[in-house]
Amino acid sequence: MTSILIVDDHPIVRQGLRSLLSNYPAFDVVGEAAVVEEALDQWRRHRPDVSLVDIRLGAGSGLDLVDWILEEDPGARVVVVSSFDDDEYVTRSLRAGALGYVLKVDSPSVLVTAIETVAAGQRALSPRVTAHLVEQLMGETSSPEPDLDQVELRMLTMLSRGMSNGQIADELYMSDTTVKRRLRVVFGKLGVSRRAEAVGAAARRGLI
Repeated sequence: MTSILIVDDHPIVRQGLRSLLSNYPAFDVVGEAAVVEEALDQWRRHRPDVSLVDIRLGAGSGLDLVDWILEEDPGARVVVVSSFDDDEYVTRSLRAGALGYVLKVDSPSVLVTAIETVAAGQRALSPRVTAHLVEQLMGETSSPEPDLDQVELRMLTMLSRGMSNGQIADELYMSDTTVKRRLRVVFGKLGVSRRAEAVGAAARRGLI
């Protein structure tokens, strides 16, 4: 039997996952948690075979929880169950040591298969996530290197440091409006639409 810990800050999600997994005799939900500290306590108490962890846990981060769990037990098996298919979240989760990444919009069978696969010590990704990563990779492989000037490269570096538009404006002696306009240009050159995607694309291309 596979013991499972559910970590999500939404009671309805936890209840839904427990109800779903109760239909499978091979699964045993041994605990639930809504915040990082509670989750770590539950994990230490039960030592589950597989932990299902959301990325955003109220004021805490599921990725921090993954780090702490794997620091205590490098063999622990975690599946991130998230609403986000952003490649940055996926990459950070896998680098943190999670063996699986499943989306909340996936079918129940995807989650069940992921739990079984991860319990066996193998990686399991949502088909949607896999398709998204392949599209990103193919798009970057086939597209030419973006023509970014020195200011745009500095802006990307600042984004990677988590700086806000206002902080970037102060650093570069620009107005907030100019920063927003320049960032839209940078996003267009990289073929992305969000800050996190821009940082990820720039890092993969070796621009930052």
